[in-house]
Amino acid sequence: MNCPKCGRPMKEGMLYCEHCGGEVNLVPEFDTQVEQSIAESMQEVMHQGFEEKESEDPVKKETDPVHNKKGTDSADKKSFNKKRILALPCLLAVVVIILTVIALISSRRSSWYASAQQQLASARDYLEEGRYESAEECYLRAIELEPEQWEYQLELAEFYAGMGREDEAFQIYRSVLMSEEADSEAKLQACQGIVDYYSTVGDYRSIAQILVELGDEKVREVFADYLAEPVTFSQPEGIFTDSVILKLSAEGSGSIYYTLDGTEPDENGELYLSPLYLEEGTTVVSVVYINRYGVRSTVSTATYLIDTSTPYPPELSAYSGKYDYPLEIVADAEEGSLIYYTVDGDIPDTDSTLYDGGLYAEEGTHTYRFVAVSEAGLVSDVISRTFTIDFSWAEYSSDEAWALLVDAQIEAGVIMDTGGTVADHPEYVYIYQYLFPVSLDSEENAFYLFAEVNRETAVSETGTTIQYRTGMYYGVDCSAGEIVTLSFSGGRYVRE
Repeated sequence: MNCPKCGRPMKEGMLYCEHCGGEVNLVPEFDTQVEQSIAESMQEVMHQGFEEKESEDPVKKETDPVHNKKGTDSADKKSFNKKRILALPCLLAVVVIILTVIALISSRRSSWYASAQQQLASARDYLEEGRYESAEECYLRAIELEPEQWEYQLELAEFYAGMGREDEAFQIYRSVLMSEEADSEAKLQACQGIVDYYSTVGDYRSIAQILVELGDEKVREVFADYLAEPVTFSQPEGIFTDSVILKLSAEGSGSIYYTLDGTEPDENGELYLSPLYLEEGTTVVSVVYINRYGVRSTVSTATYLIDTSTPYPPELSAYSGKYDYPLEIVADAEEGSLIYYTVDGDIPDTDSTLYDGGLYAEEGTHTYRFVAVSEAGLVSDVISRTFTIDFSWAEYSSDEAWALLVDAQIEAGVIMDTGGTVADHPEYVYIYQYLFPVSLDSEENAFYLFAEVNRETAVSETGTTIQYRTGMYYGVDCSAGEIVTLSFSGGRYVRE
């Protein structure tokens, strides 16, 4: 087949001439000249039909040579109408034939032009012949006709890669790889293209980054060697009362490097070859995995405190005995240990009251027990003290001091009655809990210490209550009955 414009030979099935770019019209355009030609053909068919009819009735003309004009005109008119009727089937047949031919040509052209498979076949043929521009045009047309066929896009990407147009190939591979519609097989092929693209320049970190962004587990599994997942610790960080054997592991065939002082590890650090044995003290383990392509994982860090020694018991500032003044109990333990205590109760542990200073012996006779607990949870021996605090000499008893405080709070409008009802908040009840006698700073005067407690109704239907200290403290002078507002600061009670 030759191009209708330049006359050069064309491959069968091409729609454009690769030489001049002219379009091949498989279906003729119906301009006015074509329409005129069809009309003339139809008219000629009609005339032929009329002539055949006239030739079939020569006798009638010879036997009636003479007739008047009116009769002749009437006969001619009838004859003409009859001829028209007889010619109509011929005309319709011609029209049907022409329309059928047009439809067939149009259908063939449409089918040929719209066939992505044909475009793909043509592209491959052009590729073998070295006609790369024509091959590219056919690839693009096939993709335009069937964009959901990932095979076409991947083949075009391979074509670009083969032509040295790697950037264009990469864009297609990435588009397929990140598409939600592409299946795993297409993504595998696209990922291989990306791996080849970056491998040529040794940029394996970009390969790993794309795989991390990708949500397809099948693809990530196939190319797992390019990933560098964080190192896994066999033991979670924490506090231990015995030595720890720590194992490190990572997916892949790379290497693990570590440090034990919290500094960031790299390939110049310690190479992990066997489990780490962690002994007494605090060890900060930092690790990184580097795969065989040089891609680094994120650094993982864990802190291990190994404490195998039992702490010493707390040291107390007061000894057992009888006292007629406020007795402050000061407890001290070795660094890193916490102190817990009980009053007339069980052996203390971590569920007991935490000592944080500001502890005075209560009125009467009471036994206090103390323990120290290390960071690892090891508990010391128990220290016990029994104290008798006698305030019989005071002008006011603790009960009388409580009454003075409640009356003062009612007068100040803090509460409405001795029951502790709070104005505008009927769900609140303020009560004043007596703790113990205290001394303030270096003053010689003794005060009864009271803590303000809010007893709040949490669920009115069931009567459930919540009780907690408001943070307000009050002192009532044992001798003068003076009421002062106190706060707890630095382990001591001080005037506001």
